Amino acid sequence: MSYKKSGENMGFHSIIKTIFETALMGAFILSLGYFLVTAFALALSRLRNKPEIIADESLYPSVTVQIPTYNELAALNCAERCLGFDYPADKLQVMIGDDSNDPEVSAKIDEFIAAHPDCELSRRGENIGFKPGNLNVMLPKAKGDYLLILDSDFLPKRDFLKRLVVPVIKNPELAGAQAAWRIINVHNNHSTLMGTGIVNIIHSVILPFLKSATNQCVFCGSGELVKKSLLIEQGGWTMGALTEDVDYSLRVITSGKRIAYVGDLRVRCEVPYTPGDLFKQQMRWAYGVMRAFMAHGKKLFLSRTIQKRTKFAAFLFASGYVMITLLLLTMIFGLLNLVSGFFGVDPAEAQSSSYTVGHFIYDTVVNLLLTCGMIVSSISAGFINGFGFRSIGRLIVASFTIGVICMFFVGRGLITASLGLPMKWFMMKKAGNDTARSS
Repeated sequence: MSYKKSGENMGFHSIIKTIFETALMGAFILSLGYFLVTAFALALSRLRNKPEIIADESLYPSVTVQIPTYNELAALNCAERCLGFDYPADKLQVMIGDDSNDPEVSAKIDEFIAAHPDCELSRRGENIGFKPGNLNVMLPKAKGDYLLILDSDFLPKRDFLKRLVVPVIKNPELAGAQAAWRIINVHNNHSTLMGTGIVNIIHSVILPFLKSATNQCVFCGSGELVKKSLLIEQGGWTMGALTEDVDYSLRVITSGKRIAYVGDLRVRCEVPYTPGDLFKQQMRWAYGVMRAFMAHGKKLFLSRTIQKRTKFAAFLFASGYVMITLLLLTMIFGLLNLVSGFFGVDPAEAQSSSYTVGHFIYDTVVNLLLTCGMIVSSISAGFINGFGFRSIGRLIVASFTIGVICMFFVGRGLITASLGLPMKWFMMKKAGNDTARSS
C-alpha cells in the first residue's frame, strides 16, 4: 500500500513537471519569434516615410465620422477636431452616437450639437449590444462611402483624414485602413506606462511587421477607416462583441479582403490611468479576441484559398495571448514543481530544501531571460516612440509588478471566453473622460 501511494505521488509530480517544461519550451519558442519580429520592427523604424497626401480632392471618398460614446464628455473634444478636418465639407459627415445614461452628459452633448449644426447626433436611449450596437444604429444614418470610427478619447490632427484615405483611393478593393496610435498620458504613472507598453507592441512592432511581411493588418477599434458597403455586406458589426474590431477583421480577412496599415499616421489617445481599469480593459480585450477566434478562426485557418501569410498575420496578432497563457502555465506549474520537490511529494526526486530553492532561483532567472520576448518588444517599442532611459526602467518595473497581475486578468478573460460564459462591458476611466470639453 505504501508503494502504491509513492507511485501515485511520483505520477503527480511527473505530470506537473511535464506541463511546466512543455509550457516553458513553448514560451521560449514564441519569445524567440518576438525577438526576431522586434529586430525587424527596429530596422523598419529607421526608415522614415514621407507622409503622403493626394492633392486631387475630386478623388476623395465621402466619409462619415462616427464617435460612439457612453457618459464621456471627451467625445466633444474628438468631434470638434473632426469638424476641423482639412477635408472637403461636402464629403464629410460627423456624427456622435450618444448611449449615455447620465442626463448631465447628454445635456452637454445637446449643447454642443446646438452650437455645431454640422455635427449630427444619434441617440437610442439604451446601451444594448455595447459599442457595436451603437455603431449598428448609426450605420443606416451614415451618408459616406467610408466610416471613420473614433473612440471618444482620440484626438486626430487636421490632416488626419486626408492621409488615412490615401490607401483606399489607391486601392478601392481594400476593406479599409488603420492608423497607428500614440498614447499621450504615457508618463502619468506605472499603470499608464504598462498600458502604453501593451499598445506600443501592437502599433510599433506587430502591425509594422505585418504590413511589410504579409501586406495585411487588423482593425484596432479606433482610428480605423471602414468601407461601408463591405460592412453592410458582412452583416454589420457583431452585436455584443467586446472587440468588434477583431471580430470584423477576421470576417473580412476570411472573405479574401485586405486591410491597410498607415503606420506613419498616428492619432493621439489615452490608456486607463488606474490599475483596476487597466486590468479590466485587458481582460475585456482578451475575452473579445478569444471569442472572435472561436467564432471565425477555424474557417480562416482551415481555408484552402486564404494565403499562408494571411493566416500567419492573424496568428501573430493574437500571439500575445498565446504567450501569456504559456507564461501563466510556466509560473503556476513551476511553483507547483518547486513545492512538490520541496516537500518530497516524489520521494525518488526529493532534494534538500536549500538546493531546491537555490536551483529554483537560478532556473527562474534563466527562464526569464529565455521568455522575455514581449518585454523586449515593449522596451524596443518605447525607444521607437522616443522613451528616455528613465522611462524604460520604470516600464520594466511596471512589467514585473502591474504586468504580472495583469496576466492573471488576461488569463481570466481567456478562460471565461473559452467556457462560453458572458462578460459585461466595462467603462474605463481616462483623464479626458473625467473633465469637461477643453481646447
